Amino acid sequence: MKAAALALLLAAGPAGAAGLDAWLSALARAESDFEAACETLRAAEAPAGLVWLQLGPNGVEIAPATPEDAAAAAFWAEAALGAKRAAETLYGQAAGAGLAAQPVMIETGPEGISLHDGAALTTGDACDALRRMVSALGGAAPTSSPFEAARDEAGETVSLPRGGAAVAPLAKAPPDGAVARGPDGVLAEIELDGEGAAFVALEAGADAELGETTLRIYTPDDPFRAVAEIPLLILPGEGGETGDVAGALSPGETAEGALALGAEARLTVEVTEPGRIAFASEGATDLAARLETADGAAVAADDDSGADYGFSLGADLRPGRYVLILTHCCGGGGRYHVTATRE
Repeated sequence: MKAAALALLLAAGPAGAAGLDAWLSALARAESDFEAACETLRAAEAPAGLVWLQLGPNGVEIAPATPEDAAAAAFWAEAALGAKRAAETLYGQAAGAGLAAQPVMIETGPEGISLHDGAALTTGDACDALRRMVSALGGAAPTSSPFEAARDEAGETVSLPRGGAAVAPLAKAPPDGAVARGPDGVLAEIELDGEGAAFVALEAGADAELGETTLRIYTPDDPFRAVAEIPLLILPGEGGETGDVAGALSPGETAEGALALGAEARLTVEVTEPGRIAFASEGATDLAARLETADGAAVAADDDSGADYGFSLGADLRPGRYVLILTHCCGGGGRYHVTATRE
């Protein structure tokens, strides 16, 4: 958390408690899945070679340093799936934007696996390397303990549920005219309580994007440079928000929306002419999908065949009604963008 000129003392309001518990539960599940993947990875022998985790023209990729390193690249490309899923859960993204400026080097040699992520050169086993890949993919500060760091940060972050409210107390009142600016879907007002203590009152709309974000405070002297930043975690709403989404998707169209933690989106697909239709996801959210008939019979399913580990599936369909069901691969949430195309 960055030092704040206004000496912010952050505290989540009670409205965010249940949502925070849900997020911590999702974090625990993701950590358990990650550790299970690590055990499998430890049992495999990483081929010798040097590769780069970098941002390529089609997104995040593992690139061999030389043609002789192709086997190592194939190994780490498969292993990186576990790091990507963890980054999705911890940071709400795994787009690896920071890799454009600082690719990650991974080298397997006789003394172990060395990784350089721009912050440090470390040597250990495959799981040690995988943990540092998580923060690189999520755009976070490099760390060898991403899950522990996420739990620590949750204690310092204001948790704000959709449709709910929270407060961020300030150690002292900011200058007159100071304003708090939140991301889309979040309202923020600097107020004083009955004893003159300052705080930021926060409200999140139902359309606020889930995941980590930042609230910034500006003064009249410099309306373009924030004097303080408050980390926020937008969580699913309370009171039974399952996050289940209903919508429609026709061939030749797209569908967009957001998944709450552990939720699913059910998109009705009306087919009027027989033919093959392809469905695919775009964006950083790691989605899995299954296509069913209106009465629930399985037609097709996929996870990770699309761009950036999204889904891509196709099926020869007769006229009728179908349902495309979207879920996050690892019980997380995030934005989705799905296309349906006749082939």
